[in-house]
Amino acid sequence: MKIKSIIVDDEKHGRENLAGLLQEYCHEIDLAGEAASVQEAIKLIHVRKPELIFLDIEMPGKNGFELLEHFQQFDFEVIFVTAYDSYAIKAIRFSAADYILKPINFNELQNAVKKVAAIIHSKKENYRLRNLLDNIQQPQHAKIGLPTSDKVDFVDVNNIVYCKSEGSYTTVFLPDKHILVSKNIGEFEDLLAEHSFLRVHKTFLVNLNHVAAYLKIDGGTLEMTGGEKIPISRRRKELVIKRLRSIK
Repeated sequence: MKIKSIIVDDEKHGRENLAGLLQEYCHEIDLAGEAASVQEAIKLIHVRKPELIFLDIEMPGKNGFELLEHFQQFDFEVIFVTAYDSYAIKAIRFSAADYILKPINFNELQNAVKKVAAIIHSKKENYRLRNLLDNIQQPQHAKIGLPTSDKVDFVDVNNIVYCKSEGSYTTVFLPDKHILVSKNIGEFEDLLAEHSFLRVHKTFLVNLNHVAAYLKIDGGTLEMTGGEKIPISRRRKELVIKRLRSIK
């Protein structure tokens, strides 16, 4: 089944380039229109009712996020197409949404389309976009998307107690459960750095707000609010103590 799609990008060359790549490499895409601004895109979405939008973020006047804010609910999926912007990319990664960087690599485009196509064809409700906007508008109440094998769980960042490395995977520990996520712990360290999380050991990333006690045994150990004991590596001990003093 073809996926009705539109392209939103203020640059004509960008729209033409993406349209050509979609025609050549993504045969499941039915391109139903293009828009050069947020205003044009809103009208086009209401008329064409696309299942998928290829959305540029940085546009004159209003940006891609402001386009999404216009909608109360999302009956479409989005693949962000953008030049690198650290804040925007971090927000997108935080919400487990899909994006590709300019200049567009056709392999990355194919992979993003295949992933979104699976979601569309299974008719899963798209909560990621609402979560993305909530995180941008209210970063102090952020939720993070945790992709597992068959779904994406959205959890309040403040509820994460700690993360444990499992090679290329990470187990995220919450007060009442734990979730195995297909991201390495380095990605979580990057995403959660602004939310009082600290890498205290090569295997552990902890939420400092969930530290119940610092124990001097075994060269330094953290006791978490649930009673778990987390080791501190020798080279990180001084930093851990400094951060604990600043957060209390």
